[in-house]
Amino acid sequence: MITGKGVLILRYAGRIDVEYQFGGVYDDTRSGYLLCDVSKIDPAAFGERLTLICDDGCEVLVAVMNVSDRHLGVIGRVLPARDRVA
Repeated sequence: MITGKGVLILRYAGRIDVEYQFGGVYDDTRSGYLLCDVSKIDPAAFGERLTLICDDGCEVLVAVMNVSDRHLGVIGRVLPARDRVA
């Protein structure tokens, strides 16, 4: 399991501090949970690809599969260094 802290970049709603728990790791793909308070964010904000910037500098392009007030179930792909946002 890969765990840590990071920032989820939303297209219109800004940034959310998150803790991540990725249980599924295969090559450059990830699956798991982002633990955060999203109770005040419109769920429609999670209907597109988002970027997770991890504290270690890794960036993961994620798609949200499940939404609750306290976590997001996600799948994603680690971006190569040449494609990174930050």
